[in-house]
Amino acid sequence: MQLNGKVALITGGGTGLGKEIALGLAREGMRLGVSYSRSKEDAEETAREAESLGVEARAFRADLASTEESRSLVEEANAAFGQLDLVIHNAGTTEFIPFPDLDSVTEEIWDNLFAVNTRSAFFLAQAAAPFLKQARGQIITTSSIAGIGTGGSSLPYCVSKAALIHLTKCLSVAMAPDVRVNSVAPGLLMTRWVAGFSEERLKGMSEAALLKQPTGIPDVASAFIMLAKNDSMTGQVIVVDSGLLKG
Repeated sequence: MQLNGKVALITGGGTGLGKEIALGLAREGMRLGVSYSRSKEDAEETAREAESLGVEARAFRADLASTEESRSLVEEANAAFGQLDLVIHNAGTTEFIPFPDLDSVTEEIWDNLFAVNTRSAFFLAQAAAPFLKQARGQIITTSSIAGIGTGGSSLPYCVSKAALIHLTKCLSVAMAPDVRVNSVAPGLLMTRWVAGFSEERLKGMSEAALLKQPTGIPDVASAFIMLAKNDSMTGQVIVVDSGLLKG
């Protein structure tokens, strides 16, 4: 897909990996809807930086734990830009709970992680389907190696990301042949997301990776740009993790 002049909506686009993806798409000439739930200033700053690269960009607020707000976000973005070619589900949330501590996993935690990490991806896809089919566009989800292996910030987080990966594959079948659906699964990213990990654990995770380093945020973002351009990939999960997930 030629990206220049097309429109992308990215959830969680104001900070960290989301911001890197958003600015990478802007450099390709894409107009951007940058969605946020709490980080209004960050999202608006990302939109301004995108506009400085010569593209139209707007920030939109949506609480993706709400199915109705997920749907409304897509409709608002399409109305603002007049089209929708790419939806990136990058928003996510977690709780830091050691796996053996089963008693600390409440129903509220479980439901919130699935609402944001998994359920919202489906309802974004459902709402965007008519626009993306018209554009022969694409959905890209941000999953995680936590959804492939058996380690991560918490057990429900890992399961929510595993569900997101399978949802991605199922959507690729459901939305074919008009819409491609793929996922990128990052490893350890040194963003504010990892504030819940101790320095010792972060160092241990870096050392455990085959490349003995955390995952580069620009390297992960470049995988999204590659997928956005590629017309021959669907139902795929691209792992970018410095070799942390072995085998």
